[in-house]
Amino acid sequence: MLCLSLLASLSIGQMAGGGMAPPEFHAEKAAGIFYYDADQVIKKMKITDEQDKLKVIEALFAYNGKMSELSTENAPVFRELENEFNRNVKIAMQNRDRSQMDGVREKIKGTIPPIKMQVFEVEKVLNNTMRLILSDKQNKKWLKYQGRKKG
Repeated sequence: MLCLSLLASLSIGQMAGGGMAPPEFHAEKAAGIFYYDADQVIKKMKITDEQDKLKVIEALFAYNGKMSELSTENAPVFRELENEFNRNVKIAMQNRDRSQMDGVREKIKGTIPPIKMQVFEVEKVLNNTMRLILSDKQNKKWLKYQGRKKG
């Protein structure tokens, strides 16, 4: 019985902060790279016209393709940032010294914004295309949906 209560108190101690999980960093997500599911977009925007559906699918296919290209061409950079972040988080947690993260934070601030600008340019093309296809009401819905998706 004593063994059971000791085990319970240890696990509670770990949950209460003794065994905090290190924060996660996803460089691709930080750069704003994500993909749209065309079927889901069509359903959410309530697009019924077959021609419009095809145009939206085409636009989203082009967008997703560009995101895939950006992801692939920046994969080594993303991997390096994530590895360095994880390495420094472990050291910072072991030493209980957040200043260990300063270098990697600066590297992220220097690396991610240019990629984010490329993502923004592709997104701008998609939004202009969607504006031409969708009604005003659907376009407002699209922009809201996009905002939630970007999180």
